Amino acid sequence: MKNIFPIVLIAVGLSACEKTVYLDLEQNDSKIIIEGQVTNHAGYQYVKISRSVGFYETGESPRVQDAIVIVSDDSGNEFEFVHNPRGHADSSGFYLPLNAFEGTIGRTYKLSATVDGQLYEAEDKMFSVTTIDSLAYRINDDEAEDPKDGNKFYEVLIYAIEPQGTTDYYLFKFYRNDSLKVYNDTDIYYADDEVLGEQIDGVPSPIYYEPGDTARVEAYSLSRNGFVFFNDLQTLLTSDGGLFSQPPSNSRTNLSNGALGYFQASAMDTKEIVIKE
Repeated sequence: MKNIFPIVLIAVGLSACEKTVYLDLEQNDSKIIIEGQVTNHAGYQYVKISRSVGFYETGESPRVQDAIVIVSDDSGNEFEFVHNPRGHADSSGFYLPLNAFEGTIGRTYKLSATVDGQLYEAEDKMFSVTTIDSLAYRINDDEAEDPKDGNKFYEVLIYAIEPQGTTDYYLFKFYRNDSLKVYNDTDIYYADDEVLGEQIDGVPSPIYYEPGDTARVEAYSLSRNGFVFFNDLQTLLTSDGGLFSQPPSNSRTNLSNGALGYFQASAMDTKEIVIKE
């Protein structure tokens, strides 16, 4: 009991006033951030390169436009990536293949990116992905009672068979009329096959649609390293910074030389459906 009263007095004293404090943080040098993807579908390959910014800075991170980017595989194929070949205003920092190609399941892909004379490398293996057998949809009664976004209260149901003979990891993306959507800004939709089980029998989408919308679901295979990266990232995004939260740290990455981000090789399968009333 004698220890309780000093603690209470300290708590009262701390709560008696509030003052905004800006920490004089020692800023580290800017880091290179690389996000890359190779899939077994042409048109889905890209590398995005940017730089990290200071703790108190706001806005988009500066994009790197003069890197040398090469992707190769373990069969000796090499693919040159060039910066924003179509000159789109919103594609600064994006590098696309000079010649379109499709990745091959079972091969390991290597990224080599040279920025300001520094070489950054990463490798990832492309594993097979479960085929999405079909999609359906239904009204979500709870959402329909109090829609958060107009008439969007239809959820899409996913049907597939997940092979249980191997250990598999997945990333899912959900589109509404070609726009990538998440329910919350911090959401990342990933899973291992233990969570999914063998029968993916009407698993509902996390976002909602309205009649006339085209819903598209994309399933990506992940390596174990890819699963760990997205798990670390989700933990970082959802941490509340409370007393029992782990100290924030960068996601474990496959990139060398201190770069942040991840280079991902994934097989991809997709299905879409039009929502009707």
